[in-house]
Amino acid sequence: MRTIPMTNEVKSAFQRQRQVNFMMGIDRNITVEGYDGFIFTAKTGRPLQPSAVNNILYNIVKAYNKDELKKAKKEHRKAELLPKFSAHVLRHTACTRMAEKGMDIKVLQYLMGHSSIDITMQVYNHITDMSRVKNEVVKMDEAVNA
Repeated sequence: MRTIPMTNEVKSAFQRQRQVNFMMGIDRNITVEGYDGFIFTAKTGRPLQPSAVNNILYNIVKAYNKDELKKAKKEHRKAELLPKFSAHVLRHTACTRMAEKGMDIKVLQYLMGHSSIDITMQVYNHITDMSRVKNEVVKMDEAVNA
């Protein structure tokens, strides 16, 4: 167990989900291995398993793609379909985007829960376009010429 800070936007999203749970009458008194107050739950109030989260994502993509195919056919254009992805892909993308925005790599390691900075750097921190490399070379030029 660890404490992970969150943005105000994430906090608001969690609060809205709690309201949805309340309006749906989802049991809030479920305790699992000493933990309670779950936000993402099944109708029973028990926390969602990772496979259930992925199934929800798969269903969202499937529904979107089905709708997109209909719209594309009606509009006589090629459909722009989403690929199937998992919660892990979202985690991977979030880590990469935070690194691209220049987040302190040790802070990123902490947020991701990696035991080693090598994991953060090698597995998650991808260079997605050459503009990032060019920006760093410009910084080196500026430092040398200062």
